[in-house]
Amino acid sequence: MEAAGIRFEALPVLVGRNGGFLYIRVTIKINHSEQQSYMDLRKFLLVLAAMLFAAGLLTKQSIVQAQEVPISSSERVFENPDIIPMYTGGTSAMHAFISNTLIYPDDARERDEQGLVVYTFVVEKDGTLSNFNIIHRADPLLNDEALRILQAMPPWRPARHNGEIVRAETYVPMYFRLNKNAVARTGGRAAAPGTNVYAKTDLDFIENNVIYTIVDQMPRYTYGEEGLGKFIAHNMRYPVKAKQEGIEGRILCSFIVAADGSISNIEVVEGIDPDLDREAIRVLGLMPKWIPGENRGENVNVKCLLPIDFTIDEEPIPPFP
Repeated sequence: MEAAGIRFEALPVLVGRNGGFLYIRVTIKINHSEQQSYMDLRKFLLVLAAMLFAAGLLTKQSIVQAQEVPISSSERVFENPDIIPMYTGGTSAMHAFISNTLIYPDDARERDEQGLVVYTFVVEKDGTLSNFNIIHRADPLLNDEALRILQAMPPWRPARHNGEIVRAETYVPMYFRLNKNAVARTGGRAAAPGTNVYAKTDLDFIENNVIYTIVDQMPRYTYGEEGLGKFIAHNMRYPVKAKQEGIEGRILCSFIVAADGSISNIEVVEGIDPDLDREAIRVLGLMPKWIPGENRGENVNVKCLLPIDFTIDEEPIPPFP
C-alpha cells in the first residue's frame, strides 16, 4: 500500500519572545492501516494540543512579565518621583496636541488678551489627570481655555517611585499669543527695572520681540539637567531668616532664553517667602548662556519655567538673642 502523507506546516504559535512568532513545521508519514493511521494521528493531535497549551502559558507569562509594574497602595502625591510623569509620546507630542486643540476665545481675541497660564495637576496611577490648580493667571477666558485643553488630554505615562506606579504632581505652561507683533504680557512678579539687577528685566525686549513657549526644541542648559542642578546647589545661599524659621518649599520661576542663549526677565511665578524668592532670582541671574531653543530650524526667544526646591537638611538656626 502506498504511503499516505499528512503535512502540517507554518503553524504560528505566539510565544511573546521579541514580539515574534515561533513557526512549527511537522510532516507525518502514515504507512500502516487506516486504524493505525487514525491512532497515530490522534496521538499527534494530542501532542500538538499539549504544545499549543504550553505555548499559551508561556505567552501569558511572558506578557505579564513584560507589562506588570507594581501599583503603589499609597495615595500620596509625589512632587519628585524617581521617574516623572510624561505625556504619552513626549513633549513634542504634547505641544502638537495643545496647538491642535487650542481654540482662541473670540472675546479675548477682540480685546487682544494674551498671557501665560500655568496649571498644576496630579497624574493619577492610571495616567488620568486630576486636581487642577491654577498658579499663574491671564484673562479668565484664557484660563478656562487652558483648563479645557488639559482636561481633554489623553492619559499620561504615570510616575514611578521605588519601582511602583504612584500619583505625582506636575505642571504645564501655556502662553497665549495672537500674532508676532503683539506685546507679550506675563502678569508675573518681575522686578521693576533697576530694583533687582539679577532679574535682568528688559521690558523693551518683551515688547519688541516674539517670545515663544512652545517650540520644536526647547532651550537647554549647556551642561544638561544634572549640570544645572549642580550649578544651582553650588551658588545657593539659604537666607538666614528663612533657615531660622524653618521655611522650605518649591518656588516656580520663569525667565526668557533669547535666541543668542542669554538669560533675561527672571521672575517668580509662584513663591513661598520674599527672601527665598529673591535668592532664587539671584541664582538664576548668575546662569551663563544656554543653548537656545529652535523652531523650524531657527533659534528663537523662549520663555521657560523652572522649579527650585529649598530644603533645610539640618536643624533650624536659633534666632539671635
